[in-house]
Amino acid sequence: MQPILAEEIRDFDTSLDRLWARRDLVVVAAGALICFRSIYHRARQIGALGRFRYAAVRAEDYVLGTAEETIRDAVRDSARLPGARVVVIYLSCLDILIRPDFADIERTLSAETGCIVRCFFRGPLAKSDGIRHETAEELLAALPPEEGAVTASASLPPPMSDTAGVSDFLREEGAAHVLVTPSGCRNALACMDLMSERSDVYALIPQAEDYIFGMEETAAAETGALAAEGAFRTVHLLSSPVPAFMAMEAAPVLQAAEEQGCRASASPTDGFHDAVCGAAAASLRLVQEAANGWRAAGQTVLILGYSPLLFGDMAQLDASTAFLTAYGCGVCTAGLDALTERPALVWLVSAAGVSAAEWLRREYDVPVVRSLPLGDAGQTAWRAEIAAVLGLPIEEACVEQTAGDVRAYKILIIADPIADAAIDHLLRAYGFCNIRCAAYAWDEETAALYRQATAGADVLVFRTAAELQSAWDAADAVVADPALLSAMGEKRIVPLPTGLLSGRDAAGEGSGVLGADFAAILSAFLKC
Repeated sequence: MQPILAEEIRDFDTSLDRLWARRDLVVVAAGALICFRSIYHRARQIGALGRFRYAAVRAEDYVLGTAEETIRDAVRDSARLPGARVVVIYLSCLDILIRPDFADIERTLSAETGCIVRCFFRGPLAKSDGIRHETAEELLAALPPEEGAVTASASLPPPMSDTAGVSDFLREEGAAHVLVTPSGCRNALACMDLMSERSDVYALIPQAEDYIFGMEETAAAETGALAAEGAFRTVHLLSSPVPAFMAMEAAPVLQAAEEQGCRASASPTDGFHDAVCGAAAASLRLVQEAANGWRAAGQTVLILGYSPLLFGDMAQLDASTAFLTAYGCGVCTAGLDALTERPALVWLVSAAGVSAAEWLRREYDVPVVRSLPLGDAGQTAWRAEIAAVLGLPIEEACVEQTAGDVRAYKILIIADPIADAAIDHLLRAYGFCNIRCAAYAWDEETAALYRQATAGADVLVFRTAAELQSAWDAADAVVADPALLSAMGEKRIVPLPTGLLSGRDAAGEGSGVLGADFAAILSAFLKC
């Protein structure tokens, strides 16, 4: 079993780099979300985002046999990009496992699109399937000379996967995370989605024969061996597209860890969904399991929806937790602290906690506060809401310093819906009245979570650039992760980088909607 550690890409001589050195060539990565997260990162590093597209294949597409058509559609769209002469399909492990007729794909799509379409076999399964596949150099050598260059904007950035989201959310001391993967899926964590201080995430890499006979035996043996080392009290099993597709049974793997004295659990991750969806499912499972052994409710406030990559620096919650503890409240953060007591209140800080929050409200009548203390007036309103629910003395109201004049400036906010509401409230206090809120959802499951978190507010939940474009074009300024600029076009940006899109670089000290960095940026914007 191999530990996964945060690392920076320094070698710019990979197969991808050699393919993208040809300016009239588009790379289409096929597969699950986790398959092309690190590829997008590499394309951004070398300035090739306009020459990268992804074919987001759903898990059910691989089961029902519709994956090939999804890939074909992505190739057709890529061939229509201005200046495209060559389209290379960068195949995933699942594409190699299901074995569509690659020769027919190349032949028919080349004839249909007028571009040269080639399949490129990559990853560990390509190396172990017993068939020699051509290298990037051989593929390039067989092409006619380069002619022109692709001129196109980027696709929307693929967000962090559910696998990475659960790993980032479950951070209790003494726990190990075991990712079952052919090895390629570790790259998304190593390159983007694993905080640099983490040393508790491992890649369990199956043997070649496991793809034929099943992965359970190897996974159980290696997980049991890790548990036997005695360094961890808990083992969290994380899946990826290939074991999910093969329907790997978690029970014997968890049993192997439990036989060594570890508590073991498995999250239903598959690499096809995003981090919000994954963290939401993990949060719900966590509170449901904890509820079986809860003591009676005291004065504990449960924070739901927090993880460093989804929300930012933990320090941004310090003032709020200090307020709560000063009044004798305990503070418990789901995913980090043990849930030993039925909470008196849930503080929902992002949509990733909405499923668990609604379950607690429905089953245990636990009240939910879903606001953020952004700005002086926001903090006062949040404290008053908390105090009213918990029966605490209400502080004297604080009035936000405002600009006074109504501003016609059009602002688009793109963030988690709860952050949207906090920023919207602050900007309106400063006279901005033409504000549109939006949230980027990778799939329908996350879109549903965002709608649930809005509490009836008007939020544009978009999944494609086309769905966002009119709101983007109409705005004078956009509060958003700058990672969206390459796909949507230049715009005055009020940067609010998030780990969901930009990875760990956006989750350091001072990060988050309540963090010092964004406070300084907002202050400068409001003074303009």
